Amino acid sequence: MTDAKAPRRQDARGRAGAVSTLALALVVAVAPVAAQQPSAPATPAAYAIRNATIVPVTGPRITGGTIVLRGGRIEALGAQVAVPADAQVVDGTGLFVYPGLVDAGTTLGLVEIGSVPGGDDTQELGDFNPHDDALTAVNPTSEIIPTVRVSGITTVLTGARGGVISGQAAFIDLMGWTPQEMAVVPHAGMVVTFPRVAGRRGGRRGGADQPEQVDQQTRALRNYFADAKAYADIKARLAAGQPGTQETSLPMEAMVPVVRGESPVIFDVETAEQIRGALALADSFHLKVILRGAPQAWRVADTLAARHIPVIVGPITVTPRDEDPYDLIYGNPGVLARAGVRIAFQTTSASDARNVAYNAALATAYGLDPDEALRALTINPAQIFGVADRYGSLEAGKVADVIVTTGDPLDARTDIRYVFIRGQLVPRTDRNTRLYEQFRARPRQ
Repeated sequence: MTDAKAPRRQDARGRAGAVSTLALALVVAVAPVAAQQPSAPATPAAYAIRNATIVPVTGPRITGGTIVLRGGRIEALGAQVAVPADAQVVDGTGLFVYPGLVDAGTTLGLVEIGSVPGGDDTQELGDFNPHDDALTAVNPTSEIIPTVRVSGITTVLTGARGGVISGQAAFIDLMGWTPQEMAVVPHAGMVVTFPRVAGRRGGRRGGADQPEQVDQQTRALRNYFADAKAYADIKARLAAGQPGTQETSLPMEAMVPVVRGESPVIFDVETAEQIRGALALADSFHLKVILRGAPQAWRVADTLAARHIPVIVGPITVTPRDEDPYDLIYGNPGVLARAGVRIAFQTTSASDARNVAYNAALATAYGLDPDEALRALTINPAQIFGVADRYGSLEAGKVADVIVTTGDPLDARTDIRYVFIRGQLVPRTDRNTRLYEQFRARPRQ
């Protein structure tokens, strides 16, 4: 028995030795090949865009200036700024430098293919979903995001739609491996659609069918805010050490910063009646208000200006309602801006976000000052969402969301040459450019 087992042990040792020898041979054979593989290009320590016309938005233009980007921030800018020795130089001769543009109302990152189930994550069941957190649903690898970036849009407000309380919108940069990396303000505002009677808007119908339903929905909305206020009050008393208990409610927890005035309510409205109703609700609960859409905001422009209530207008590239003047939508931004209302622009969709600058450009043809239109795409949304200390203009110390163009970004003829997000150069490629190159190289007969 002993003699019979010995050869098998030797065979096992022999096989193990053969495997080890083969593995060593593979390592030796592969090592030189691996050493020859090209490494990824090193990211420059800094970028310096020189000899360009710099448009800070919040200050005068700088002709023949230099702007230095380092560590995700703007290190310096001006006519006499020296180019650091470790910076990669971008020749800006004949080019313009602007802050990255902002779409202040979109579904970017939440919609991929709207007609395919599972490709649209913008609406939950039920009318009240304040705990719906848009940031958690953002897809950083969306094919639509690069098509928007190459148009000079670096930051957007994205959020859910539908119902009465849709959920929490997120203010995000359009670059990052995860939603958390993209986040600028994770919870930028609670999206609320104020009830209205059904009607046509941009070729679609929406709202409640009858005035009675509007009244019912409005009462339900007011009651929901009242419940949230009571929940927040109890939570505050317990935190102060008063006796008692409270069951945790995720929807109510999401409403606490809203009813405390810490987080704004983004009211999606259209008519002047809706605006007045939203303001009355806000006064009852001391809410921080942002109006969005609001094609009839011009009717109450003076009130909005006096109360310092910002309005996110748009989309502008839609048809007016049958009963409205033809230029109502296009002229609304100019009327609001001249009255002293701070405005920003939205497109409301994911695929159309790349055209937000042209929405602003259309408004300039109907009375909006071009400089104010540029502010509405840059510093104004940053101020509205409380990040103007970091975003919205070209200033030393601010986040380096920067675009380099051949001209005015409101001009459709302008080409976007470079896009920087948080100081990193963004590739000027997307699905459109890949398909163009693919089919351009197809065999010809």
